[in-house]
Amino acid sequence: MSMTATHFTPALILRELGKLSTADMEGVLHKLQMLAATKKGALKADEARLLEIINETLPADQRTAYRRLSLKRKNESLTPSDHRELLRLSDAVELLHAKRMQSLVKLAALRKISLPDLMEQLGLKSLATHA
Repeated sequence: MSMTATHFTPALILRELGKLSTADMEGVLHKLQMLAATKKGALKADEARLLEIINETLPADQRTAYRRLSLKRKNESLTPSDHRELLRLSDAVELLHAKRMQSLVKLAALRKISLPDLMEQLGLKSLATHA
C-alpha cells in the first residue's frame, strides 16, 4: 500500500523517529530546525544549503563500520580487507570535513562574523568528532 503525505500524523512521525539511533535523531532535528527557520524566513536558501552541508554525516551504517574498524585498528586486529575499507571510509570522512569547513567559512562570510563566532553560534566545539 502506498502512503501519501496525508497519512503522516505528528504522532506517527514521532513514533517512527523514536526508532532511530541518537545520532540519526540529532541529524533529523538539525534538518527540522533548518526547515522551520527557512519557512519562517529566518534563513535564506543559501544559508540553509550551507547548514545542510555543515550538518552532513556519513550514513548510519558507514558510521558504525568506521567506528568498528577504528577500534580494530586500535587493537591491531585489522585484516587487509578491513584496512582497505577503513581507508575508504576515512577518505569519505575527510571529504565531509573539507566540505564542512568550506561551508563554515562561506556561512561566516555571509553572516559577516568570524569563524570561531559562527562555530559558537552553531554550538560546534570541534569538527573532529562530527563524522
